[in-house]
Amino acid sequence: MQVRSSAAAARESPPPDALLVERIAALSDKTALAELDARHGMTLYAIAYSLLFDPAEADAAVAAAFHEAWRWASSFDPCRKTVRQWLTDLTRRAALG
Repeated sequence: MQVRSSAAAARESPPPDALLVERIAALSDKTALAELDARHGMTLYAIAYSLLFDPAEADAAVAAAFHEAWRWASSFDPCRKTVRQWLTDLTRRAALG
């Protein structure tokens, strides 16, 4: 049995959500935004759809939420809430606003 080093394991594990937001803020990293969408997009869509009952409007709300996340990534504070909570708040605001 071969034991992997912790450095090798760290390279293989996906980055935490907060790190992705940091990459968006610091580097305008579109790949990081796409990763957040892959991780949370379906949940955010379900939230938006439960508020709007319209697939196109729910899609638009999620797109608006990710647009806001892109614009305001530098203001995200991981001490106040998780990335999931932040994205959920942005989605609700987009759906209801």
